[in-house]
Amino acid sequence: MKQTIDCLVVGHHQMRFPTFVDSIRQLGEDSGAYRDICTSFYQHDGEAVSCADYFNQHHRRPDESEFTYDNIFSATIAYLCTFLNRRGLTSDYINAYREGRAALIQKLQTYRVRTVAVTTTYYVVALPITDIIETVRRYSPETKIIMGGPFVTTQHKIHDRESFQFTLEQIGADYYIVSSQGEQALVNVIRAIISGKSGAGIANCLYRNGAGFVANTLETESSELGKNMVDWSLFRADVGDQGRKMVMVRTAISCPFACSFCSFPVHAGAYKYLDPGQVKSELDEIERLGDVRSVTFIDDTFNVPIGRFREMLQMLEERRYKFKWNCNLRLQHCDEEIIAQMRKAGCEGVFLGIESGSDTILSNMNKKSRVEAYRRGIQQLRQHGIMSYASFIVGFPGETESTIRETIDLIETAQPDFFRAQLWYYDTTTPIHQQAAKYKLTNSQFEWSHSTMTSREAVWWIDHLHRRIEGSVWLPQNDFDFPSLFNLLSRGWSVDGIKAMLRSFNDKVRRALSSPAAPAHALDLDSQLLLSAALKF
Repeated sequence: MKQTIDCLVVGHHQMRFPTFVDSIRQLGEDSGAYRDICTSFYQHDGEAVSCADYFNQHHRRPDESEFTYDNIFSATIAYLCTFLNRRGLTSDYINAYREGRAALIQKLQTYRVRTVAVTTTYYVVALPITDIIETVRRYSPETKIIMGGPFVTTQHKIHDRESFQFTLEQIGADYYIVSSQGEQALVNVIRAIISGKSGAGIANCLYRNGAGFVANTLETESSELGKNMVDWSLFRADVGDQGRKMVMVRTAISCPFACSFCSFPVHAGAYKYLDPGQVKSELDEIERLGDVRSVTFIDDTFNVPIGRFREMLQMLEERRYKFKWNCNLRLQHCDEEIIAQMRKAGCEGVFLGIESGSDTILSNMNKKSRVEAYRRGIQQLRQHGIMSYASFIVGFPGETESTIRETIDLIETAQPDFFRAQLWYYDTTTPIHQQAAKYKLTNSQFEWSHSTMTSREAVWWIDHLHRRIEGSVWLPQNDFDFPSLFNLLSRGWSVDGIKAMLRSFNDKVRRALSSPAAPAHALDLDSQLLLSAALKF
């Protein structure tokens, strides 16, 4: 008699990078989606080489395990498995599908797996999801597949009823959960399957019925964070045995801000957070795992509200945990005293969603901050030895050559350790869409135009930043992103060592990168500087 697993949770699928590149290339080599990933790889022997591949092939120490995303333990996995366990359901998990596919197959063949739950936190296209579903169908046809998370919720929002159900049919799962949270709906679906019932009457659930899907009512689900703390003892052996030195922790839901390019607060609901005492209890559990060297707080903004943040810094400083930590930070809510305390409390690095070096664009984005606060904050982070990664968006409504040059100036003068500029993604569910007429916005996603720029022009400027910025190191977005820095730091790498590796990789990308044609109004930066010098002379 096979042992039963009520739910096997499958984490993110980072597709094999050459396959990912080939799938995006099918959209056209001039498409915005393809151009946006071109600074993340170079070609060798006809195959795309990502930064992760480059590290494993050329920079990994002989005694060092391969860099993979399976080295980073997922907060989603930890939370869902704990939620199920506390409600009397047995669970297991695959932290990362690509690295864990063989383990998934082994579990499907060894155990009676009633359901597989596919999380979609980081997906923007369905292709990786269908790969997971096809594997489950092949090795365990009787297992029911449940899919939920941001990808499902977003598809429900942007499609009409008919096209949404068509999308679900193409993906191929049995049940879909449409909710900004959805944990209780997942439990209810699993219990229905165990008892031999259909999905009828389960709020926030769509379920397969013959040739189509039945949609139940949608209701707001609100699971209290404080009553659903992760039980880290469930993962003790896994973290130690497989050598995961880095874990992700969530202490808040949603975001307290309303940036006009972002739909996250709308999808995630009201902003809620744990009090410092509850965070302390969870971190104490992580410390007892014994092998964790790095904790990433995945909250959209870790330092808001500021009073709570000060209390947590005091707690972190007093506890003197063996691990270091990093977070997403809003610089406008920091001063030098807070930054100095962050360092004393064990902070090793921060993600800065700066987005632009232009006050005009920041105002258009409803960022509630100004460039000078960013410039001052980055310099203070550097003075106190906290690594910084600054993320920028190029092409937002109102963007011009002048505003992009302001961004270049900020990067070169403030000099964050790492930076990345990405093409603005026009999501029609974001607040900026309400101003489409004002900015003469057309099309959507990576193919757009507005009154001051087109996506093709923005792509040229992104390549320009990749080629010319010298004061900060470009961090690839695809297959090697912000968490990767702490993955390497937790292995004993230094910041300078990571920078040297990335500069070497970026040099290969630059040599291989075929730049799109420059916008008619844009001069090459070197030519502009020469012209300026000649005029002064």
